[in-house]
Amino acid sequence: MDSINDIKDDLKSIFKDEVKLYTLKGVEKSSLFLGIIATFFIITIFILLGIVFGSIALANYLNIRLDHDFMGYLMVSGADILLAAILLFWVAKRKTPLLTNLFVKAIVSIFNIRDDEDK
Repeated sequence: MDSINDIKDDLKSIFKDEVKLYTLKGVEKSSLFLGIIATFFIITIFILLGIVFGSIALANYLNIRLDHDFMGYLMVSGADILLAAILLFWVAKRKTPLLTNLFVKAIVSIFNIRDDEDK
């Protein structure tokens, strides 16, 4: 009877260790994924700030070149609205959000998903 109890205790210990192992693997992969998302958003913020300040600089330059107080701002804002409309039309035509493939590839690489797993 003692050997059966020892085996039972060993199995409980192995099971608890396996649960801890899979929990740690899940935490590691989730942390990596959240790190990728956070990095993406930080880079996106810097790019957007560059676009905003670049647009302001371009508008000021156009104001000076055109010798007008606000025409440069109107031209740059019109171009921004036109680009946004083109982008929205393109996304609506594709019926998938922008950068979907980037996130799918990140998830596949983090979680080691292979193409043959669904077969």
